Amino acid sequence: MKIEEAINQTKPFVNNYNKMIVNLIYTTSWLNSKQKEVLDPYGLTIKQYNILRILRGAKQAISTSVIRDRMLDKMSDASRIVNRLEKKGLVCKNISANDQRKVDVVIHEKAKKLLTKIDVKIKNWSSNVTGLTSEEAGQLSDLLDKVRA
Repeated sequence: MKIEEAINQTKPFVNNYNKMIVNLIYTTSWLNSKQKEVLDPYGLTIKQYNILRILRGAKQAISTSVIRDRMLDKMSDASRIVNRLEKKGLVCKNISANDQRKVDVVIHEKAKKLLTKIDVKIKNWSSNVTGLTSEEAGQLSDLLDKVRA
């Protein structure tokens, strides 16, 4: 569906750059909504899922500031999200004896098993939701890298 139809726009965009920006914002929201549908049955938000993936990839305890730096949504409150994951028994926090402000976080085995289940769903979802071939997805990714460069 064209972006004009999706947002019921009747006037033409100012230019293709404006159209692209609106389309990226709309598509991001649409993809987040679709990803939320995949994660809801597991009781995770997109931000919680992102933190769990960061911790799994780190393969060691890392600080909340490192987590924040690696998050997709830089405006997230990593400490608050980590607290929720700890309450769910998915992570463990270790407060530094030298600096009470420094908190290292490690992923629990329970969370790794949960991520393994979700990985299958996400893999199927991500290849089917976009309607793009693998090559097209790579091209789009390259273009998005170029936008941020």
